[in-house]
Amino acid sequence: KPKRNAEFYHIRRSVYEEMVSYCETALPYEGCGLLSGKGVSGETLWKMENESKRMNRFHMSAQSIKEVVEKMAEKGEELTGIFHSHPNSPPIPSAADIQNNPYHDLAYIIVSFYKDEPNVGCYKISSSGEVFPLQLNIIDK
Repeated sequence: KPKRNAEFYHIRRSVYEEMVSYCETALPYEGCGLLSGKGVSGETLWKMENESKRMNRFHMSAQSIKEVVEKMAEKGEELTGIFHSHPNSPPIPSAADIQNNPYHDLAYIIVSFYKDEPNVGCYKISSSGEVFPLQLNIIDK
């Protein structure tokens, strides 16, 4: 039985704020991107183009992800998280999110604009589709 990694994900406050702000600029569409760092930390934000032209969906091509992961390696970092926004729903993975997520070892972050204030959820989604909440620790660095 595979072991789940840590039950938390650390993110720099500046990266967290940039992520929320970037997702807000994408409204009414979903914003999306990647996070890199070491282990279970998000130290660098990578804003990605949402290649889906549909409302309430996001898509990043394998090629665009590959190019960014190479840039992460040049910085001495690795892919540690993926994020996207939910313009009109809570920060909980949708059925489509669970079905389409190939990153079972990464933090899966959702920025929701469902209420007045942005609300952020962090999860890990197993290969079998189980959703485990992760504690998102915002670090002042």
